Order: sequence, then C-alpha cells, then structure tokens
Amino acid sequence: MNKRQQLIILTAATALVLAGCGKSETTEVTKVPFKDGSAALATSLEQLKTQLDASKVKDPKKVSSQLENQWASFEDEVKPKFPELYFKVEKFLIPLEAGLKQDKLDYPTLTALSNNLKTTIAELTTSFADNKGAVNKDVIAASKELQEAAKAYNKYVQDQGKQLVTLLEQLDAAVKSGDLKKAQEAYGQSRMPYERIEPIIEKFSELDGVMDARVDDFKNEKDPAFTGYHRIEYLLFVKKNVKDAETYSARLLEDGKKMQQAIASTTIESSDFIAGVGELMEEAQSKKITGEEERWSGATVPVIRANVEGAQAIYDLVKGELKKKDAALDEKISKSMNTVIEAMNTLSPVGATWTDFSKIEQSKQVDLKNKLEALAEPLVKMPGTLSK
Repeated sequence: MNKRQQLIILTAATALVLAGCGKSETTEVTKVPFKDGSAALATSLEQLKTQLDASKVKDPKKVSSQLENQWASFEDEVKPKFPELYFKVEKFLIPLEAGLKQDKLDYPTLTALSNNLKTTIAELTTSFADNKGAVNKDVIAASKELQEAAKAYNKYVQDQGKQLVTLLEQLDAAVKSGDLKKAQEAYGQSRMPYERIEPIIEKFSELDGVMDARVDDFKNEKDPAFTGYHRIEYLLFVKKNVKDAETYSARLLEDGKKMQQAIASTTIESSDFIAGVGELMEEAQSKKITGEEERWSGATVPVIRANVEGAQAIYDLVKGELKKKDAALDEKISKSMNTVIEAMNTLSPVGATWTDFSKIEQSKQVDLKNKLEALAEPLVKMPGTLSK
C-alpha cells in the first residue's frame, strides 16, 4: 500500500471514529491470559476477513462488540509492556469497531483496517513471545532522575486532587444558587483536574464508576444509579433544570472528597507515571474526539485540553532525560504538543466558556483528531525510550 492509499484509508478511518460508535450494551469482560486473548482475536479477524472479502458481514454490530470484548479481555496486559503496539492496535481497532456499527458498511476501508489490525496482532504476539521491545521497568526504577520526576508528579497529582474538591465545591454552590449559566460554567471547570490525572483516578474504579460513568452504562438518563458528572451534565445542558441537579452535585462533592483522600494515600511509581502519558493521549485521540463523553455539554475541546495538559505535565518532568536518550523524539513531541495546543485554542477559548464541539466543522474535528494522533504516536514511545 503506497502513502497515498494509506492517507485515504486513515482519513476514512478518522471519519468512522468521528461518526461515533453509538450506544452499546455494557457487559462484564472476563480477563484472560495474553496467549488466549490474542488467539481468539486473531481467529475473529480471520473470520471477519472472509466475510469482508465477500462484501457480506453477518450481524456486523455483534462482530464489533465481539472484537471490543476480546481486546478488552487482555489489553491490560499489553498496555504497560508494549505501549507503542497498544496504541497501534487501537489505531486500527477503534475505527473498525465504529465502522461495523454504521448502517452502511464501507467495505474497502473496513477490509484495510481489518488487515492492518491482523498484522499488528501478529506483531504483538511475536513481541510477547520474544519479549522484544518491552518496557523495562527495572531501568526506569533505577534512574535517580526519574525517581525525582516521580516525586514531583506525585505532588502534581496531589495538587490536582485538591483542585478537584475546590472546583466541585464551586459547582455545588453554583447549582444551589439556581443560576443555570453559572452552574454550567462551574461544571466545565470542575472537569479539568479530573481529566488531567485520569490514569491515576481510574485506579480507583469504584469511585470513578459513580463519578464519571456515562449514560450508556445504565438503563436511561433517569436510572437512579446514574449519578456523577454526566447526570449533572444532562440536567444542566439538556433539561436545564438546576433544582434537580442539587442532589447529584452534593453527592459528587462527597465522592470527590473520597477521591482526593484516595489519591492522597497512594504513591505513584516512576514507571507508572511515565506510562500514564500514553493512556491520556490514546484515549483523547481515539475516544473523546468523537464528542460522546461530553455529548450534552459540548465541552469536548476543554476535556481534551485537560488530557493534553496532564500529558504535558508528565513530559515536562522527564524531557531532560528523554533528550539525552533520543533528542529527535524529544523534539518531535515538543513540536507536536505545541501544534495540538494551538489547534485547540483556535477551536475553543481557554477558560470558563467553550465552543460546543457539535458546532465545529467536521473538517476541523478531523484535523484536531489527526494532530492528536500525531502527538500520541511519539508520546507512547517515551516509556520504551526511557527504559533503554
């Protein structure tokens, strides 16, 4: 495949991601060893290839969910050891899943994505067998410079935890005041510290589940179990009902205090905080760029900006060591970071207000997605480079 063909395929794939994956049923995924999970995924891709070649996929939405669940069954084993290959799998898998959920299937694009994903899974299987290119946590842990960086990052996370509580207090006060515009702005501001340290927050899955779960995980918007940020988002931006948001903002504040305490009691090791940079950017450019997380508030750009700020905080702490190991990679990250920040600031203002993502032209959404991906690609190389 030549470069022009690759560009056409990636552009089409980006369009599939931005089209969104739609609402899917939430299922419990059973974790399996890498060998079993990768074999099952490879088999499914082989079966899908046969159907794509015949331009006839039986129940494509079911196939999409199957691929998603099979990857989820072993991805946690891949992420810390092979972040570059993890990113590469998601680069092809996410648009493939999205494309299979469309009413009209784009067979050439789906075929190319499926073939690329199959090749990547084979590469990943070989890398696991040979332990080739794996992040060496022992090297990172032994570096005095990276240990100092980890201490500084722990302080950053603690500060963000404190900011989270302060901004949730402001959100609760704004909701109680009955001022809709003030409450909406406070909602957006309160999301920022949460998103800057998301990889750390996700370690506390029970709290994260009640604070940041989306409606897709529940029966509907009125499900009593649907609480947290996105219940408040629905009430403030769709129902425009400040009064009904009071109970949920009070609950979110209490959960935020528990989260801050949980963050305060944990210590983040150097290898873990360096790996977090890839997690922030991978999710930003593959999932959040669809606008589905902030579907009612339209605050997609501010949320992604917070992810980028969190990634930049990590990068800034290790760039001295990174430059020693790979000056070209450091320069590429620095330039890509500036490009992304400039693009976001052009699309939406910095501060308490923002441009609704759904009102941004799709060509500009695609451009931002591509710039985020161009930043994520060198960032996920950082853990492996620093562990050499």
